[in-house]
Amino acid sequence: MAEQGVIAAVRSQACIVPEQGGELLIPKGFLTPGFIATATCLGCAHQVTGLQYADPNKHKDLFEAMRVPYLLTGLDSYTRRRTNQGINYSPVQMLDNTVDFDKAASEICNCIRQHVEDLPGIGKLCDVIGELHDNVRAHAEGVGFSMSLNWSSMGKEPVIEFAIADAGQGFLRECRRTAVLGVTNDKEAICWCLASRNSTKDIDYEEFSQQQPEDAMGNPYGSGPQTRPRHDGNHH
Repeated sequence: MAEQGVIAAVRSQACIVPEQGGELLIPKGFLTPGFIATATCLGCAHQVTGLQYADPNKHKDLFEAMRVPYLLTGLDSYTRRRTNQGINYSPVQMLDNTVDFDKAASEICNCIRQHVEDLPGIGKLCDVIGELHDNVRAHAEGVGFSMSLNWSSMGKEPVIEFAIADAGQGFLRECRRTAVLGVTNDKEAICWCLASRNSTKDIDYEEFSQQQPEDAMGNPYGSGPQTRPRHDGNHH
Protein backbone atom coordinates (compact mmCIF):
# COMPACT_ATOMS: atom_id res chain seq x y z
CA MET A 1 0.00 0.00 0.00
CA ALA A 2 1.31 3.44 -0.93
CA GLU A 3 2.37 5.88 1.76
CA GLN A 4 -0.22 8.33 3.03
CA GLY A 5 1.19 11.79 3.72
CA VAL A 6 0.01 15.32 4.28
CA ILE A 7 -2.03 15.47 1.05
CA ALA A 8 -3.93 12.32 1.99
CA ALA A 9 -4.62 13.72 5.46
CA VAL A 10 -5.96 17.01 4.08
CA ARG A 11 -8.11 15.33 1.45
CA SER A 12 -9.60 12.85 3.94
CA GLN A 13 -9.99 15.23 6.88
CA ALA A 14 -13.78 14.80 6.91
CA CYS A 15 -13.19 11.08 7.54
CA ILE A 16 -10.39 11.59 10.06
CA VAL A 17 -12.33 14.08 12.19
CA PRO A 18 -16.00 13.59 11.27
CA GLU A 19 -17.34 15.67 14.16
CA GLN A 20 -16.31 18.30 16.69
CA GLY A 21 -15.51 16.74 20.06
CA GLY A 22 -15.54 13.21 18.64
CA GLU A 23 -12.68 10.81 17.96
CA LEU A 24 -9.66 11.05 15.68
CA LEU A 25 -10.05 8.15 13.25
CA ILE A 26 -6.72 6.71 12.09
CA PRO A 27 -7.03 4.79 8.80
CA LYS A 28 -5.14 1.75 7.59
CA GLY A 29 -2.00 2.10 5.54
CA PHE A 30 1.57 3.37 5.81
CA LEU A 31 1.29 6.76 7.51
CA THR A 32 4.18 9.19 7.13
CA PRO A 33 5.14 12.03 9.50
CA GLY A 34 3.28 14.43 7.21
CA PHE A 35 0.08 12.50 7.83
CA ILE A 36 0.68 12.15 11.58
CA ALA A 37 1.43 15.85 12.15
CA THR A 38 -1.53 16.95 10.02
CA ALA A 39 -3.91 14.50 11.70
CA THR A 40 -2.76 15.72 15.10
CA CYS A 41 -3.38 19.32 14.08
CA LEU A 42 -6.86 18.43 12.80
CA GLY A 43 -7.61 16.54 16.01
CA CYS A 44 -6.59 19.52 18.10
CA ALA A 45 -8.70 21.92 16.02
CA HIS A 46 -11.72 19.62 16.45
CA GLN A 47 -11.05 19.06 20.18
CA VAL A 48 -11.18 15.27 19.85
CA THR A 49 -11.65 13.19 22.99
CA GLY A 50 -9.84 10.05 21.85
CA LEU A 51 -8.30 8.08 19.00
CA GLN A 52 -9.73 5.11 17.13
CA TYR A 53 -7.45 2.93 14.98
CA ALA A 54 -8.56 0.97 11.90
CA ASP A 55 -5.35 -1.07 12.34
CA PRO A 56 -4.44 -0.89 16.05
CA ASN A 57 -1.71 -3.53 15.78
CA LYS A 58 0.18 -1.31 13.36
CA HIS A 59 -0.61 2.20 14.55
CA LYS A 60 -1.51 2.29 18.24
CA ASP A 61 2.08 1.96 19.51
CA LEU A 62 3.36 4.35 16.82
CA PHE A 63 0.94 7.14 17.72
CA GLU A 64 1.47 6.63 21.46
CA ALA A 65 5.26 6.69 21.04
CA MET A 66 4.83 9.93 19.09
CA ARG A 67 2.77 11.32 22.01
CA VAL A 68 -0.29 12.06 19.88
CA PRO A 69 -2.91 10.77 22.36
CA TYR A 70 -1.17 12.67 25.18
CA LEU A 71 -1.18 15.95 23.27
CA LEU A 72 -4.84 15.60 22.27
CA THR A 73 -6.37 14.08 25.41
CA GLY A 74 -3.78 14.53 28.18
CA LEU A 75 -3.47 10.75 28.65
CA ASP A 76 -0.14 9.00 28.05
CA SER A 77 -0.63 5.23 28.15
CA TYR A 78 2.67 4.38 26.46
CA THR A 79 4.52 2.11 28.89
CA ARG A 80 7.80 1.58 27.04
CA ARG A 81 10.91 3.72 27.30
CA ARG A 82 11.37 6.02 24.32
CA THR A 83 14.97 4.86 23.85
CA ASN A 84 15.16 5.91 20.18
CA GLN A 85 13.87 9.43 20.75
CA GLY A 86 16.37 11.91 19.37
CA ILE A 87 17.97 9.19 17.25
CA ASN A 88 15.34 7.68 14.96
CA TYR A 89 12.54 10.10 15.72
CA SER A 90 11.50 13.23 17.50
CA PRO A 91 7.94 12.89 18.81
CA VAL A 92 5.14 15.26 17.95
CA GLN A 93 5.68 18.58 19.71
CA MET A 94 2.90 21.11 20.24
CA LEU A 95 4.05 24.54 19.07
CA ASP A 96 2.39 26.98 21.40
CA ASN A 97 5.18 29.19 22.82
CA THR A 98 8.81 30.19 22.24
CA VAL A 99 10.21 27.30 24.31
CA ASP A 100 8.13 24.78 22.31
CA PHE A 101 9.35 26.12 18.97
CA ASP A 102 13.02 26.13 19.95
CA LYS A 103 12.83 22.66 21.50
CA ALA A 104 11.03 21.15 18.50
CA ALA A 105 13.40 22.63 15.91
CA SER A 106 16.45 21.62 17.92
CA GLU A 107 15.28 18.02 18.43
CA ILE A 108 14.38 17.58 14.75
CA CYS A 109 17.80 18.90 13.67
CA ASN A 110 19.62 16.71 16.19
CA CYS A 111 17.74 13.67 14.90
CA ILE A 112 18.73 14.49 11.31
CA ARG A 113 22.37 15.05 12.27
CA GLN A 114 22.49 11.61 13.89
CA HIS A 115 22.25 10.09 10.40
CA VAL A 116 23.59 12.59 7.87
CA GLU A 117 25.89 14.94 9.76
CA ASP A 118 28.66 14.68 7.16
CA LEU A 119 26.54 15.34 4.08
CA PRO A 120 26.89 18.79 2.44
CA GLY A 121 24.08 21.22 3.07
CA ILE A 122 22.88 19.78 6.38
CA GLY A 123 23.65 23.02 8.21
CA LYS A 124 21.55 24.97 5.70
CA LEU A 125 18.76 22.39 5.97
CA CYS A 126 18.67 22.86 9.74
CA ASP A 127 18.55 26.63 9.22
CA VAL A 128 15.48 26.14 7.01
CA ILE A 129 13.85 23.95 9.67
CA GLY A 130 14.40 26.69 12.22
CA GLU A 131 12.98 29.29 9.82
CA LEU A 132 9.88 27.16 9.19
CA HIS A 133 9.25 26.94 12.93
CA ASP A 134 9.80 30.70 13.26
CA ASN A 135 7.21 31.32 10.55
CA VAL A 136 4.63 29.22 12.37
CA ARG A 137 5.43 31.09 15.58
CA ALA A 138 5.03 34.49 13.95
CA HIS A 139 2.21 33.97 11.53
CA ALA A 140 0.13 30.84 12.04
CA GLU A 141 -2.36 32.52 14.41
CA GLY A 142 -3.13 29.04 15.70
CA VAL A 143 -1.38 26.16 17.43
CA GLY A 144 1.02 24.01 15.40
CA PHE A 145 2.69 20.60 15.61
CA SER A 146 5.98 19.21 14.30
CA MET A 147 7.90 15.93 14.37
CA SER A 148 10.48 13.85 12.52
CA LEU A 149 10.91 10.15 11.80
CA ASN A 150 13.51 7.92 10.16
CA TRP A 151 11.41 5.45 8.19
CA SER A 152 11.43 3.16 5.19
CA SER A 153 8.85 1.09 3.33
CA MET A 154 9.41 -2.14 1.46
CA GLY A 155 12.09 -1.96 -1.19
CA LYS A 156 12.94 1.68 -0.58
CA GLU A 157 15.94 3.47 0.91
CA PRO A 158 15.52 4.86 4.46
CA VAL A 159 14.05 8.34 4.63
CA ILE A 160 14.38 11.02 7.31
CA GLU A 161 11.20 13.07 7.13
CA PHE A 162 10.22 16.07 9.20
CA ALA A 163 6.76 17.62 9.19
CA ILE A 164 5.25 20.86 10.45
CA ALA A 165 1.51 21.53 10.49
CA ASP A 166 -0.42 24.48 11.87
CA ALA A 167 -4.01 25.62 12.16
CA GLY A 168 -3.43 29.06 10.66
CA GLN A 169 -5.62 30.68 8.04
CA GLY A 170 -3.29 29.89 5.13
CA PHE A 171 -1.57 31.95 2.44
CA LEU A 172 -4.63 32.80 0.35
CA ARG A 173 -6.80 34.08 3.18
CA GLU A 174 -3.88 36.10 4.55
CA CYS A 175 -3.31 37.70 1.15
CA ARG A 176 -7.02 38.47 0.86
CA ARG A 177 -7.06 39.93 4.36
CA THR A 178 -4.33 42.38 3.41
CA ALA A 179 -5.67 42.99 -0.14
CA VAL A 180 -2.54 41.83 -1.98
CA LEU A 181 -3.00 42.71 -5.65
CA GLY A 182 -2.95 39.98 -8.30
CA VAL A 183 -3.51 37.05 -5.92
CA THR A 184 -6.70 35.14 -6.70
CA ASN A 185 -5.96 31.50 -5.85
CA ASP A 186 -3.80 29.29 -3.60
CA LYS A 187 -0.99 28.86 -6.14
CA GLU A 188 -0.62 32.61 -6.69
CA ALA A 189 -0.74 33.22 -2.94
CA ILE A 190 2.04 30.70 -2.27
CA CYS A 191 4.22 32.14 -5.03
CA TRP A 192 3.71 35.69 -3.75
CA CYS A 193 4.45 34.79 -0.13
CA LEU A 194 7.62 32.89 -1.08
CA ALA A 195 9.01 35.72 -3.22
CA SER A 196 11.90 37.64 -1.68
CA ARG A 197 10.95 40.73 0.36
CA ASN A 198 7.19 40.09 0.19
CA SER A 199 5.47 40.37 3.55
CA THR A 200 1.81 40.77 4.48
CA LYS A 201 2.80 41.67 8.03
CA ASP A 202 4.24 45.05 7.11
CA ILE A 203 0.81 46.11 5.87
CA ASP A 204 -0.50 45.91 9.44
CA TYR A 205 1.91 48.61 10.69
CA GLU A 206 2.85 52.18 9.95
CA GLU A 207 5.79 52.60 7.55
CA PHE A 208 8.16 54.06 10.16
CA SER A 209 7.13 51.93 13.15
CA GLN A 210 9.94 50.98 15.53
CA GLN A 211 10.96 47.32 15.16
CA GLN A 212 11.17 44.77 18.00
CA PRO A 213 12.06 41.05 18.15
CA GLU A 214 9.11 38.88 17.09
CA ASP A 215 8.82 37.34 20.57
CA ALA A 216 8.98 40.68 22.41
CA MET A 217 6.19 41.35 24.90
CA GLY A 218 4.54 44.74 25.05
CA ASN A 219 5.61 48.14 23.76
CA PRO A 220 8.64 49.66 25.54
CA TYR A 221 7.41 53.08 24.46
CA GLY A 222 4.14 52.69 26.32
CA SER A 223 1.41 54.57 24.52
CA GLY A 224 4.01 56.25 22.30
CA PRO A 225 5.15 55.16 18.81
CA GLN A 226 3.71 51.99 17.31
CA THR A 227 6.10 49.02 17.07
CA ARG A 228 6.22 46.06 14.72
CA PRO A 229 8.02 42.67 14.73
CA ARG A 230 11.50 42.72 13.21
CA HIS A 231 12.13 40.33 10.30
CA ASP A 232 14.15 40.09 7.10
CA GLY A 233 11.11 40.52 4.88
CA ASN A 234 11.09 36.97 3.52
CA HIS A 235 8.30 34.40 3.69
CA HIS A 236 5.95 36.43 5.86
